[in-house]
Amino acid sequence: MAHSNLVQSLERGMMIIDLVARSGSGLTLAEIADAVGVKRPTAFNLTRTLVAQRYLEKTSRPVRFLLGPGVLEAAEAWRHREMARQFEGLVRHLASRIDATVVLAEPLGGEVIAVHLIDKNRPGVVQHSATRRLAPYIHASTLCMLAFWPPAEEAAYEARYPFQEYGAGRWGTEDRLRAFLEESRARGHVAWEAPNARFLVGVPVYSTEGTLLAAVGVSAAMTQPWTEAEKAAVVRTVTEAVARLHSGSYAEIPAASASLSASPSK
Repeated sequence: MAHSNLVQSLERGMMIIDLVARSGSGLTLAEIADAVGVKRPTAFNLTRTLVAQRYLEKTSRPVRFLLGPGVLEAAEAWRHREMARQFEGLVRHLASRIDATVVLAEPLGGEVIAVHLIDKNRPGVVQHSATRRLAPYIHASTLCMLAFWPPAEEAAYEARYPFQEYGAGRWGTEDRLRAFLEESRARGHVAWEAPNARFLVGVPVYSTEGTLLAAVGVSAAMTQPWTEAEKAAVVRTVTEAVARLHSGSYAEIPAASASLSASPSK
């Protein structure tokens, strides 16, 4: 038989989780036993195991079984893994479209970390890190985080990296930085022609619930002054790519891809 080698107790446990998830208000032990087709002592042992492993929660008065945090944590881990694949695919896609260094940065431990990075000098090679900290007030991704973080997180980051020590050399005055961040919020993205002849673009990445998850940063060298149309083309490429993120467009990006565009206007 096709299913003769299945572990019956595990199969029943998975069935219970599915039944509870679909119930809305939870199920009693009797309802679980009837739905699974087992006696109450068997249902009791199965639910006790699932509660111990945090896949179910048991309420009292009345006694009912609800989904536990273990299920939600497993789902969140799966979603994070899938999103990480999408993030890497997004970085590869942008590196193939723009002759630039591309970074996907996430806020981790109060820092802005370059989790996925393709250097324009090493096209097709994605560098991964959980510790590569981006300098404040300089990178497209850190500026993007500052612009779109909730106020409390923005304040905590600025307390860690005081403007006078870390940002004044690049921005001059804090008022100038504040004005830039306000303009970026109004536009929905960061676009900055930095003093070192680089054009920076940063676009926030949100979850489907509206939480700021990451920032995509692009840094392109301008060997000669760019037109406004060329700058707009880079901004459009990045914002459109991020907009497609949740559609699954980047889940199957090939493992190696070279930078195809030598000019931002192409």
